[in-house]
Amino acid sequence: MNTWESLGGTLSSAPAVTSWAANEMEVFAIHQDGQLWNRYWDGAAWHEWEPMGGDLVGDPAACSWGADRIDLFARGRDGALWHRWYEPAGWQPWESLGGELASDPSACSWGPNRLDVFARGPAGDLLHAWWDGGAGWSWE
Repeated sequence: MNTWESLGGTLSSAPAVTSWAANEMEVFAIHQDGQLWNRYWDGAAWHEWEPMGGDLVGDPAACSWGADRIDLFARGRDGALWHRWYEPAGWQPWESLGGELASDPSACSWGPNRLDVFARGPAGDLLHAWWDGGAGWSWE
């Protein structure tokens, strides 16, 4: 018995999903045009796919560290880590966090104003970037 519901789109990546409030979630995927697209559930219905820009490859990562906050990460065609976020003022533009990634990123949050992103480096090592609400991103 097939119980899957098609949400459409022309995905070229695996989806990433996060929730930022009760009964709300947002799904992100890189489509065939190389842009990140999103579609969200508002507790009653799915909204249509919307383009979010970018020149991306691989699979995106998404997480939320609190109400009305979403952080997105993806590998650009340039190999760098790219970041875009949503806050009550709206979606902020893409920013390059630099680096040279050999894999897609994974992201998580373990508290308010804290983000951790992991990816494989070109030497096969594990790269780690984090945000703790301070002056900017840190790498190790």
